[in-house]
Amino acid sequence: IDTPGILSGEKQRVNRGYEFNKVVSWFAERADLIILLFDAHKLDISDELKGAIDVLVGHEDKIRCILNKADQIDRQQLMRVYGALLWSLGKTMSSPEVARVYVGSFWQEPLKNLDNAELFEDEERDLMRDLAILPRQSAVRKINELVKRIRKVKTLAYIIGHLKSQMPAVMGKEKKQQKLINDLPNVFRTILKKYNLAPGDFPDLPKFTSKLRETKFSEFSSLQQSQIEALDHALNVDIPRLMEQLPSEKDTPESLRAKMGGAGANPNTINVPLPTRAEKFGKKDTHAANPFGAGADDEDNYWALADSAERLRDSFEALGPEGGFLSPQTARDVLLKTGLGKDQLRQIWNLSDIDRDGYFDHEEYVVAMFLCDAVIQKGRPIPESLPPSVVPPSKRSLIRERGGI
Repeated sequence: IDTPGILSGEKQRVNRGYEFNKVVSWFAERADLIILLFDAHKLDISDELKGAIDVLVGHEDKIRCILNKADQIDRQQLMRVYGALLWSLGKTMSSPEVARVYVGSFWQEPLKNLDNAELFEDEERDLMRDLAILPRQSAVRKINELVKRIRKVKTLAYIIGHLKSQMPAVMGKEKKQQKLINDLPNVFRTILKKYNLAPGDFPDLPKFTSKLRETKFSEFSSLQQSQIEALDHALNVDIPRLMEQLPSEKDTPESLRAKMGGAGANPNTINVPLPTRAEKFGKKDTHAANPFGAGADDEDNYWALADSAERLRDSFEALGPEGGFLSPQTARDVLLKTGLGKDQLRQIWNLSDIDRDGYFDHEEYVVAMFLCDAVIQKGRPIPESLPPSVVPPSKRSLIRERGGI
């Protein structure tokens, strides 16, 4: 759910037609992640935004902040803006922990200022990982809520059972009930010690006392030990078994999607593209400012995917290449995980397997990942042939022999 820019004018607030903070509170209770977006070049926390943040109290674990459009200012200005944002958030948010702030330029256009390109890339990767593991975090949060409910139900069952057991069989029921209500703090302490319960699992004393005055203790059901055992079984057996089925926090986005892409998964999420390095972090063309262009030697040695090749080195090695090559089956499995159709993958394979030996070396693997990223992230069509700057320098002679360059 996206809100447009929060307005600071009184006229816009009056004419809105609904209470914005109540809407924010309603969505916050149901959201798995709350992102506060700030523009680095015009940082401002208006009174209405402060009010919106105030209603997020209790949901601090869901909140992430993004300092967007940070490529429009230089490194020194970014340092000042980042400090100012943390200071402002510290005054606005009551959480004792420092808010996580992602810094970058979160759109598909190239960076206007490359001074902090490496930082922006790391920050975007962290944000993408947070989004990738969000299904797990959401499931864990729901399980934690379920555990809290079970513990509270168990405590309430002990309280009701104890109050029922203290009631006389025939005479003086109302008098005994009033005495128990007046002595409810001691009743809570007795039950806490007897059954070794946690104080936090007990209901709010004033509210619970008010509710008890509207009931008759003699009509309560007696404590059923079988029901307590069922609750204990859920806490000690069912919940741990459920937790084991969740993906691990150490899983990569690829393995997360593999684990969560079974028959029970949401069909709308199966083909969600994996977060990959965007083209805006590509190697800067060092000859762009030269009005006379680059020399022939420079053009032959320049590879637009050089930075990507370095970044993808570890993931390539993790696939277990033999003699520096990925087998056709391994390379096929990697491409299938992107979620692209077979016709698209066939085209990408033909372009990436430059020496046409059926295997992927490191450079061909980088080209394949670049093409997949261009289709998934940018929605671009697959080219009929590779652009010259994308072809690895070591394989350009093969392309020339075919008349491609």
